[in-house]
Amino acid sequence: MKKMQRQGCGCYRERHNRWIEPSILYLLYEKKKHGYELMTELPELGFIGKTVDPGAIYRMLRHLEQAGLVFSQWDTTGSGPARRVYTLSDLGRNHLYRWADALEKRRNSLDAFLAKLEAILQKKEDKP
Repeated sequence: MKKMQRQGCGCYRERHNRWIEPSILYLLYEKKKHGYELMTELPELGFIGKTVDPGAIYRMLRHLEQAGLVFSQWDTTGSGPARRVYTLSDLGRNHLYRWADALEKRRNSLDAFLAKLEAILQKKEDKP
């Protein structure tokens, strides 16, 4: 399928914002982090481009905090201004597990769809 070209197809423009929530939860799973640290690590997961919209990240962090999935506290240690540090709550950890289940189901559906699509494309290539 890599042979297909991008000729005017909107299929290559995925809404990356849908990956912000599970990505933040994943990044907070191991240790607490401040917003800037999250923004620099998000692109490494591959769902979000190299430039991250800080407004979208901080809006999502506020949403996650209001939902009880993360909590924050001010870090006043070190030089420079205080920074808000985010930690994944137990509820957030359980929410991340639900994301994993949902993504697994989505992957299975996508795999089945791609197999059908590849079969159609193979038939097309086999025709004289």
